[in-house]
Amino acid sequence: MYQAIQWEVREHIGILRLNRPERLNAIDNVMRNEMEHVLREAEANPDVWTIIATGNGRGFCSGADLKARAEAEKAGTVGTSPQPLFDMKYYYAIGFSQITKPVIAAVNGVTRGAGCNMAFAADFRILSEQANFGVNFVERGLMGETATWYLPRLVGHAKAAELCLLGEPFDAAQAKAMGLAYSVVPHDKLMDEAMALARKLNSKAPIAVQMTKVALRRAWQQDVEQQLELQNTMNNKLKGTEDTREALRAFIEKRPPQFKGA
Repeated sequence: MYQAIQWEVREHIGILRLNRPERLNAIDNVMRNEMEHVLREAEANPDVWTIIATGNGRGFCSGADLKARAEAEKAGTVGTSPQPLFDMKYYYAIGFSQITKPVIAAVNGVTRGAGCNMAFAADFRILSEQANFGVNFVERGLMGETATWYLPRLVGHAKAAELCLLGEPFDAAQAKAMGLAYSVVPHDKLMDEAMALARKLNSKAPIAVQMTKVALRRAWQQDVEQQLELQNTMNNKLKGTEDTREALRAFIEKRPPQFKGA
């Protein structure tokens, strides 16, 4: 069905694999289109509770495919790309944060430019020991797009300035030390660890997890009174769900809850 990505759903986990290994999974228009489609599908699918994003081959994502862009410019077809995800310009960079399902970036290797944006937009980053990053827009005469928004919130202004203004590469251990990674694991254990984290997330009430993700993201843009109002609204909605009733029954009966995402 897809050319530039692979998508499967099992155990309520959507697994998205970027699949242009010969280009280190660089983003072209085909990949953009397919990512938009699959993320919309995942958001609408009640069977998807958590998403894992990774790359095939040596790269997670080497950024925008500049070779494809140059060819498109030469052919005069640059302006023909479709409307981006959720009506936002850089949906491949922010789609992971805009959908309500939690996203785990299982970063398997080379990650540059827009690939960094995707990884930073995820809720969790599990890194292979072979993972490495470079917010290298300045080397291309550009600036860091959404990296300039995510990084100050993830690592603080000083470290964000270092990463974005110098554009120098850094490895998995450095990413973990600066707080960018949930964990760093042996390369051959990457997907096992990502699946284990996804299952742990899926052991919680899915709708509550989704609403909590939304609240965490909106907290960056609201004062405390607005956040409390949002929290109260969401909690009132959650009290009407079967999962919340099941959580109370399980607590009284001293057993693990069996959530259904309803």
